[in-house]
Amino acid sequence: MAAIADDDVARARKELSAAPKTHFADMGWKVDLATAMIELKSGRHRQGIQKLINVCSRLDDTSMGRDDKNYLRLYALYRASEASKGGKAPTEMRVLVEDFRFDHTMVTPLLRKDFPLKKMDDADIAPPPPPPPPVPVTEH
Repeated sequence: MAAIADDDVARARKELSAAPKTHFADMGWKVDLATAMIELKSGRHRQGIQKLINVCSRLDDTSMGRDDKNYLRLYALYRASEASKGGKAPTEMRVLVEDFRFDHTMVTPLLRKDFPLKKMDDADIAPPPPPPPPVPVTEH
């Protein structure tokens, strides 16, 4: 996932090919999700979006918690929206993530690290605004 975050598709493909083949419910979902991201990064939007839809439709087969599953569905929806023409995810994807809630604090921290909802740059974080000047007190 670090290679994908760095937009290094070749390194991501190489690292993914070394990943052990596991059942979807164990860690196969992560391999499939990484494969979808590689497809999107390499310009194969249709294949990548279809892979995201397939992963999301099978997340209930895993033993992950509800918050983790829904977080991954939202992640996939965001990536599908970014990759689609017009900025709107396909209907099949939107149906999978419709009307759900999750507690962001209950999502596994490693999951949030590997699959961030949006890319954050350290330079983009602005310092907090200065406090307002004190208001003078007037007596009447």
